[in-house]
Parts: sequence; C-alpha cells; structure tokens
Amino acid sequence: MNIAIIGSGLTGSLAAISLAKAGFRVDLYERLSDEDLINRDRTYAITHSSRKILEKLGIWSSLVSNLVPFQYLNVIDYELNKKFQFIVNDLYLLDQKYSAVGWIAEHKNIMVSILEFISDNENINKIPTSVIPNTNNYDIILAADGSNSNTKKKLKTPSFNFKYDQMCITAKVLLRGIKSNEAFEILNSEGPFAVLPLGGDLFQIICSQSILKGNYNISLPKSLFLDYLSTILPNGIEPDTIIDSPVSFPIDFAFNYSFFSGKYIYLGETAHKLHPVGGQGLNLCWRDVDSLTKLMSIPILKNNHSIIPLIYSFSRLFDVLLISILTDSLVRYSRSNYNIFLIPRKFIFFVLKKSSIIRKFILNLMTNGI
Repeated sequence: MNIAIIGSGLTGSLAAISLAKAGFRVDLYERLSDEDLINRDRTYAITHSSRKILEKLGIWSSLVSNLVPFQYLNVIDYELNKKFQFIVNDLYLLDQKYSAVGWIAEHKNIMVSILEFISDNENINKIPTSVIPNTNNYDIILAADGSNSNTKKKLKTPSFNFKYDQMCITAKVLLRGIKSNEAFEILNSEGPFAVLPLGGDLFQIICSQSILKGNYNISLPKSLFLDYLSTILPNGIEPDTIIDSPVSFPIDFAFNYSFFSGKYIYLGETAHKLHPVGGQGLNLCWRDVDSLTKLMSIPILKNNHSIIPLIYSFSRLFDVLLISILTDSLVRYSRSNYNIFLIPRKFIFFVLKKSSIIRKFILNLMTNGI
C-alpha cells in the first residue's frame, strides 16, 4: 500500500512513525524546515493515552526526561468558591504506577525527539514540499496540515465551525506559593484558565477571556500584567516574574462532517479543533493516529484499502464527538454565572468532590478517551 502524508507537525510526524513501525513505506510531504517545525511556542498536557501510544512506538523513554509530571490537578470554580482535586489514585490501576496524573510538555522538546525518530527510519521518505505531484501514485493520502488545511479547502470538505467570543493569552511566569507537581484548571465567568508546571517555580498560564478584555490585558506593560495575574490566581499563589512576553490567539471550534474524502483521510486538527480547556487537543490527535494504524494493520483491509477511510471515519466519530462536547460544555459551564445555574453547578461540584467513582470515571474518560 502506497501512503502519503501531508504535513509533518506533531500529528503528521507521529503518523509517519506509527505507520512505518507497522511496516508501511511513507512519503511525508512538508514545506517547512525542521527548524520552523521546532520553533513554535506551544505547551501541551500529555495524558496516559498519549503515553501509551509513545511507549508502543519506542519514543516515550527518550522523551519522558523532558516532560514535567504533575500528581495533582486542582479544579476550582470561582463563582461557587469550591474546589476538588484529581489525584494519581483516581487513575486506572495500571496508570497509577507512573505516579502522574499527566505531564506537561513544551512543543520544542516533543518535536525534536519525533524528528530524530523520523530521520533514523528508512521507511519514511521526507519530501520538502506540501504539494503532491501525482496523487495517483498513492492508495491512501493522510491530510495532517492543520486547522487551516489547504487540502481540506481544495477538496471542499464541509465542517461545523465557529469562533468563540474569546481569546487565549499565554505566558511563562515564575510563581510563589505553589507546588511544582500540581496543575490548576480554574473556572470563572470570563472563561477557564489553566496553570501548568514547567519545572521548579516556572509555570505556563493559559487564560481564556473576552476579546475586549483580552486585547486590553495583552497590551499592558509586564508589571501591570503581573498585577492582573495576581487578581485571578488562586489565593496564596503570587506571580513573581514574567519570563517571556504574553502572546494571544483566537479560539476556534471545528468538526468535519466527515473525516475522509475519497482516499484522503483527515487527521488531527485537519478534522477537529477544540477549545484549549482541559488540554485535550494533542491527545485526541494522537489517538487518531493510533486508531488509523490499527485499522491499516488488519490483514483483510490491506487488500481492501479503499474502505479504510470510511471505517476510520466511523471509528473515530464517538471519541472525537464526545470530547468535543465535553470541552465545549466546560467552557459554557464556566461562563454561566446566572443564578439559575448555581444549583446544578453546586450539585456537580458536590458529586465530584464526594464521589471517587464519578471522579475516576471523568478523569479516565479525559485521560484515555473512548
């Protein structure tokens, strides 16, 4: 089976490695240099579903030293002044031995490791262009060229999409009064924001807020931005120093009506894009890769490759749809500060704080998917 992949970001590159390990030869098309692919300022939450995939591919052992584990995930609702905590013991028993609820990774560290695996793999042929000269040479073409995919535009694949009336501000900040092994997901009327450990006293702040307020805050001098952070961080946590200048980006939602078009299969953000709350984006993309590799490795499908796109599209629908609904609901829950919603919000927090069974179910759903 002849396979091409368009785009060698984290999703496309992992797809190339996964399929090559399964015995397929892959042509990987990418117009950007390795340096451009590496130098992106993004931070990801890595869950156990991604850990399992990376272990299977032999990448985890070389990458884990560059990840920052966290043992506690604190969820706070500012409107209710309530808090509950996910801990390692809330995970499945087999996941507990890793002593982490999850890991925080900077884009550069993951990309460097993955590109090294690609360069060492004889089954991957990297081609420095994003345009396939002759698509007839391939049985399956994987489009992993991102949320603004030129491939999807060319094929006119419809999708459900909208822009949140929010923007996201991120910054690396030195904090006091916080443990290096804990993360925070905080819900307030402006929108959710996260505090993610990067090692020692360094943390990544990911803050969602209205576009009007966001534009004002992003224009503040660093000293005033620190003052702003001190008003939204949990009690007892104080910002000390901003390491880099805050950056902002719009927040979009996208969900393809189909994850394929003919022999083209859409992977990762080419097929779906979520709000950053909960850190589900990259983990969902990598589960796409794992599901596709399992399908393409089934002997009967190797000889009937024309039905692989359809089967893949159905196989990923439930997981992607459920996580999309959960993350979008969390955003709307966070911003629903009307009195009518206070009683159900209090009930939800009460159940999650008191019921270890419900807490474990929710954490493992977000950690391992469907």
